[in-house]
Amino acid sequence: MRLGVNIEYDGRNYDILELPNEAFVHLIPCMTEEQFRRINARFEHVWPDPTVRRNHMLSFAAEVLETSVDYLFLYRDRLRFDDEDLEAYLQAHTKQGHRPS
Repeated sequence: MRLGVNIEYDGRNYDILELPNEAFVHLIPCMTEEQFRRINARFEHVWPDPTVRRNHMLSFAAEVLETSVDYLFLYRDRLRFDDEDLEAYLQAHTKQGHRPS
């Protein structure tokens, strides 16, 4: 998967979804490295392909902030979310919700 936005990093051109972790996390000013690791770890078992997972990471952050992915790259306030936000996003985007027994 590609987003179609290319960036040069360490002498090579990358689509932003293909950047190394240390570069990708710095594209989103409102996301800390700890938040990146937390979201990445939670999404990894659902979306094992890193580019697909990163696309969902961008979408999740934009959804939490109630903005577009485009504006996310300019957003300077802190990203605040909890486990319930992560679970709600996963449920909405995977249809793997918890069914009552």
